[in-house]
Amino acid sequence: MKHIYSLAIIPLAAVFLAGCFSATRIETDTYTITQRDTTIRENMRNVPGERDNGTIYPTSRSVEIKRSYVNRDSVVNRYYPAFLRFGGIETAGFIGTGGSTQGSGNGLFGLYRLLNGKYADSTKFFTGYMYRIMPYEVRLRAFDDDPNWTFGTAAFETFINQRDSSAVSGSNESLMGVLPIYVRHRFFLRDKPPYVMVVPFLGLGLIPSQYVNLGATLDVGSIGGFNIRAYAGFVTGTHLLFQDSAQKAVGGDVSFPYVGLGVSALDFVNKTEELKVEWKDHHHNAIEVAVANVELAYSTTDSAAVFGSKKSSIGSFPTGIALRFASASVNLPVADHHFFVGTSLFNLMALSKAEIAFGFLPLRVGYRKPLIGNDLNLEPFAEYTYYPSTAYQIGVKASMKIYDWTQLEVTAAYAHGSPNLDVLTGFEDLKSLGDFSTFYLGIGFGLGDVFHTVEEVERK
Repeated sequence: MKHIYSLAIIPLAAVFLAGCFSATRIETDTYTITQRDTTIRENMRNVPGERDNGTIYPTSRSVEIKRSYVNRDSVVNRYYPAFLRFGGIETAGFIGTGGSTQGSGNGLFGLYRLLNGKYADSTKFFTGYMYRIMPYEVRLRAFDDDPNWTFGTAAFETFINQRDSSAVSGSNESLMGVLPIYVRHRFFLRDKPPYVMVVPFLGLGLIPSQYVNLGATLDVGSIGGFNIRAYAGFVTGTHLLFQDSAQKAVGGDVSFPYVGLGVSALDFVNKTEELKVEWKDHHHNAIEVAVANVELAYSTTDSAAVFGSKKSSIGSFPTGIALRFASASVNLPVADHHFFVGTSLFNLMALSKAEIAFGFLPLRVGYRKPLIGNDLNLEPFAEYTYYPSTAYQIGVKASMKIYDWTQLEVTAAYAHGSPNLDVLTGFEDLKSLGDFSTFYLGIGFGLGDVFHTVEEVERK
């Protein structure tokens, strides 16, 4: 269980690291507004007494003119994106880097290694992997001010060349970098979302490993912050800063070529010309993007609660938790365009100690009905999780905006599934689990949860 719940730390770490990079550039106009007002007042005074018709008498008239001036300062802020790329988490699985009979089998995109388990996949097709947290790129003004050069970094990245079957990689199999330096050039094959581009790159890591990473990626995205990438490259480095008590270097040199596939979530890409478009005028391609959706759940079955030993009852709420991390939904061009399809990087249903299922990139479909503007929404949905657990849930979710990027959520659903623990090893504490079916009620929050209307998504 600790492997699964440790994933809940990722959203908190992502929010913390986001503060290290700038997402918005502010331009301020300061000027003086002068208001000028002129008042003209005329007074007419006739001579008193009787008058004969046709006789013209002189009129006493006075004209008063007043002019006033008011000066006041005015400050106008305009908000623009400050990045060409701002990402959350990027993962990749490498093919054959550890040999045909070695490695622990990390699965497509390297995602399954996130659970820190040892995998029973005998083919071990993906034997290496890469993680990158919070990639960030800005424009590099070089080479005659070419708009497609970028300079970037990341909060953390690691490359693993798994050469043995142990779940823990050795120091001679991995390279790690904190705030590595990258220079990239983007060649756009499609310049409208979803963008398609070839991106050669050169990377340099200094701490804690010292390495050079040279290669190229084929990027497709970003739709709701999701991207798919194909990788080809070569990384080589060492661990000069790792020393034992005798002041000798620990580990050794690590060099290997790699080819693989990857995915990234909460990873947003701008073109250079979009840096001149204010945030309020930016085009959106997803009706919802969320960092995390966390709900405390009450399961109707008579099983022990996840957080204790009590049996399910009205007084034992909550019995478990439902979690989705890094999710996005895109509306479909059918009917009134409120139907959607979406996914998340990871989802977890731990509704009780006997009802647990988890998976990567589940498929979610539904219909979002706005009730009060875009602040209150009703969402019937169905979600299918296919690996490593197999599960589905059908239900309805109500969400209400309570603060910027924060939603209050209530979900009522029916869930059925199997944890499929024969696919993995390293989860001995869950080996007794089997299939489950239950109704559950969930109450919680969408954190970093942004809704866009259909009109905002489809405006040109």
